[in-house]
Amino acid sequence: MSNDDLYIGREQTLVKHIILKHYLERFAIIVGWHWDTLTYVDCFSGPWNVQSDDFKDSSFAIAIEQLRKARDVHKKRTGKTLKLRCFFLEKTPSAYTKLKQFADQITDVIIETKNKKLEDAIQDILKFAQEGGPTSFPFIFIDPTGWSGFALDPITPLLKLNPGEVLITFMTEHIRRFIEWPQKQNQESFIKLFGSSQFKDTLKGLEEKDREDAIVTAYSECVKRVGAFGYTSSAIVLHPEKNRTHFHLIYATRDNKGIKVFKEAENRAMSVMEKQRGEAQKREREERTGQTEIRLFSGTVTQDPSEYFRSLRERYVSSARAAVLALLQTKKQLAYDDAWSSAMTFPLTWESDLKYWIRDWELVGQLIIMGMKKRQHVPQLGKNNCLVWKESSTPSSKGQPS
Repeated sequence: MSNDDLYIGREQTLVKHIILKHYLERFAIIVGWHWDTLTYVDCFSGPWNVQSDDFKDSSFAIAIEQLRKARDVHKKRTGKTLKLRCFFLEKTPSAYTKLKQFADQITDVIIETKNKKLEDAIQDILKFAQEGGPTSFPFIFIDPTGWSGFALDPITPLLKLNPGEVLITFMTEHIRRFIEWPQKQNQESFIKLFGSSQFKDTLKGLEEKDREDAIVTAYSECVKRVGAFGYTSSAIVLHPEKNRTHFHLIYATRDNKGIKVFKEAENRAMSVMEKQRGEAQKREREERTGQTEIRLFSGTVTQDPSEYFRSLRERYVSSARAAVLALLQTKKQLAYDDAWSSAMTFPLTWESDLKYWIRDWELVGQLIIMGMKKRQHVPQLGKNNCLVWKESSTPSSKGQPS
C-alpha cells in the first residue's frame, strides 16, 4: 500500500503529517546544533484510524523517524550523538494498548507513555521535560479531535516551557459551528479553551470567513500571551471534499527561525493538499453518481478544485500586505525582520510575497531599503535591513506575483 493510499478518506491527516514531518526534519537538525537533547511530547497520541501495520501513518512514528534522521545528520557531521526523548500520552485504553506495544519495541529512544487525560498529566509531562536536563529542548504537540481536554489554564505550564515550542491542532470546523451556541455547558467549554470570555467580543457582527479568522487569531494570541512566545503562525488544512476549513495548525515559538521552517513546511504541504482534495472530490462524485470520470486531453470534465484554494490565498496575501503597509505608514521606519514577522503570521503567505510587495513599493518610489550589504540584492532576515516609507502616491494594489 502506497503512502497516499494509507490516507484515503482522511486526507486532512496526510496534510497535517506532512507539515509535522517537514517541520521536525528541519527543527531537529537546527536545534541539535545548540542543544544535546531533543524532547518530543505528543499529548493526544492515539493511534487513530492508522492503516499501516507498523504505524508509519501515525504522528508518533513520524516524529521518531524525523528525530532519528537528525541524530544521524549530527553524528555524521560533528560526531555528536543527540539524545532523543519522547513522551506519548493517550487517554483511551484501547488506543493506549497499541501505543504502548509500539513504544516497547523502541530501544534507541527514551520513551515514556501514560494512559491519562492531558489535563491530568501536566505534572508528568513537566517532570519528563525537566529530567531532560538543562541541555534539552522540548517540542509540545497538542493534537485533539475536538475543542475539549486542553483548556488554556491547565496547559499553560507546558506553554511556558523555555526553551520550547508548541504546535496545536485547532479544530476550526467544529469550533466555528458551536462557539456561539448559548447552552451554559457549551459556553463554559469555550471559556476554558480561550482562558476567558473575552474572545466573544471579537466575533460580534462578523460574517462567516471573518468570524473564522477572528476565532483563530484570538486563540493564537492567547497562546502567545500565556506562553510568552515571540512569534505565532497558522496553517489552514481544508476539508478534503468541501470548500471549507477543516482545522488550523497553530504554531508558537520564541525564535523567528522556527517560523521560517514552519512556513516552508506549510508551503510544501499545500500542493499535496490540493492534489489530494482533487482526488477526494473526484472519488466522492464517482461514488455518488456511479459514473467514472474521464480526462479530456490535458484537463478534466469537472471544475478545477484549486479555485477555492487560490481565492483563500488571495485573501490572506491581501490581508498580510495590508498589515505590513499599516506598520510602514505608522512607523515610517520598520525593520525588515518586523515586517517579515507580521506577514508570516498569516496563513498561505510566503516570504516571496513580502519581497514582491517591497519591490513594488520601491519601484514606484514609496519605499527605500537601508542597510543592504554589497552584493545583497534583496532584504534578508537577520541582516539589520530597514524599510523606510516615503509619503508619495497611493500604494499599488498588487498583492502577490502573478
